[in-house]
Amino acid sequence: MDQSHVVLRYRDGRTERAASVDIDAEQQFVAATLDGARTEVPFSVLKAIFFPRAGGPEEIETATGSMIAVEFADGEVIRGVAHYNPERNGFFLFPHDRSKNDRIFVVNSAIVSIEVEKL
Repeated sequence: MDQSHVVLRYRDGRTERAASVDIDAEQQFVAATLDGARTEVPFSVLKAIFFPRAGGPEEIETATGSMIAVEFADGEVIRGVAHYNPERNGFFLFPHDRSKNDRIFVVNSAIVSIEVEKL
């Protein structure tokens, strides 16, 4: 999947903007364009990849799946809708509040806990 202008959030707290990113949850890395160069970033150093909102509210894709809460090692908790699969390297989460980010690719190995919330 190719997407322009994303934000890579690393487990060590760093944040980096990428011009584009190719995500394949079957691989051990994400291919990102950083400072004009194509780079392979291992999932082992990533926390999540954020896809900032572009467009108006009429362009919000309806999310399907389970309502979940994901907790990371740094204490951040993100709630949203996803089809979580622990067998893959990650999954797309559509955050509850989509005013800033349309979706987030969460790296499974960066998760401390995940909880399915009752609706």
